[in-house]
Amino acid sequence: MNLSVIVPCYNEEESVEIFYNELVKQLNDEKITHEVLFINDGSIDDTMIKLEGLSKKDKNVKIISFSKNFGKESAMLAGLEHASGKYVSIIDADLQQPVEVLISMYKKLIDNKDYDIVAAYRENRDNENKIKTMLTPLFYKIINKTSEIKLLPGASDFRVFKKEVKDAIISLKEQSRFLKGMFSWVGFNTIYVPYEPLDRKFGKSKWSLIKLIKYAIGGIVSFSTFPLAVVFVVSAVLFILSLLNVLFGIFGMKTLILFLSIIGLMIGVISLYLIRMYKNSLQRPHYIIKEKIGFRATKLK
Repeated sequence: MNLSVIVPCYNEEESVEIFYNELVKQLNDEKITHEVLFINDGSIDDTMIKLEGLSKKDKNVKIISFSKNFGKESAMLAGLEHASGKYVSIIDADLQQPVEVLISMYKKLIDNKDYDIVAAYRENRDNENKIKTMLTPLFYKIINKTSEIKLLPGASDFRVFKKEVKDAIISLKEQSRFLKGMFSWVGFNTIYVPYEPLDRKFGKSKWSLIKLIKYAIGGIVSFSTFPLAVVFVVSAVLFILSLLNVLFGIFGMKTLILFLSIIGLMIGVISLYLIRMYKNSLQRPHYIIKEKIGFRATKLK
């Protein structure tokens, strides 16, 4: 049995060594053969220097350093593409996701052959921003009602899964990736376990409200065509109403302005899908590697 731990890092100079020490201590205590894949996602602080120090003292530490910041989705993909373990996990380096939960998920996975994925979900969001607390359930409700995937509210990328799941995720070639949705789409037997995030010890969240809204919209566009169906229905209704107005003159200027505003909104929805198609057509790489450290010809046994 062995485990590949994927750790995306962006400006984590204050936490990465503490995280590493806690992770490796628990892995060694449990005698879990492992590799730790740190993905330096274009950090502009001393994260890379700290990672190089860890690599020098631990042959199980591997580093992939990007040429710039490509985003967490790309960092996770790079980790998946380079992981060599029979089991794979994803965890953040900010110390909010407890290492003991990762160990517990790994044990649950290897003890029950019926499971392919053990995923952690956040039960309590009381300490989050009020706007985020209000919008998060709305996002899950929309995507679960309008798409072919089903996401458990509070579920994250914090999970442990088999190599077969990793291979299935890698096989999905879309340019704009939404990993939580991909885990649902590829199927496999998943069990969810609750966890309580730890208080942030250093810095602040890299996820602003704007970034989270953009991420949520991207997830909906990736896995749902429902907004396009709504655009079609509304367009048909507006066409009928406009025809009635031409024949009978039943609407005033304010109503016509409202119609134009709705049409503008519909064009915006269509634009989101066109942008997604345009990005996919470019076929640019998801990330560019500047440096790789600690990779050898041999694989874990």
